[in-house]
Amino acid sequence: MLPHVIPQLLVGLILLFPHAILHEAALSFIGIGLSPHTPAIGIILAESMRHLSTGYWWLGVFPGLLLLLAVKAFDTLGENLRALIDPKTSQG
Repeated sequence: MLPHVIPQLLVGLILLFPHAILHEAALSFIGIGLSPHTPAIGIILAESMRHLSTGYWWLGVFPGLLLLLAVKAFDTLGENLRALIDPKTSQG
């Protein structure tokens, strides 16, 4: 039974990282996460919101894109690992 459980646990552990990143960013964005003196993506996005109306749109767009890319990278890693470990989809 252990050979069937270990791949699921490994993929599940990797897919928890995007959730943790998004939860930290969301809580820091609304102000109940990390302290404002700690560098975090949610704090950077929250501070950039007051500059959007003045024409500094890139202060919010680029950190948001990097957040999206980080989450997508973990998602792709988990899906590729699942496809590699799963005996139904593995090559061979």
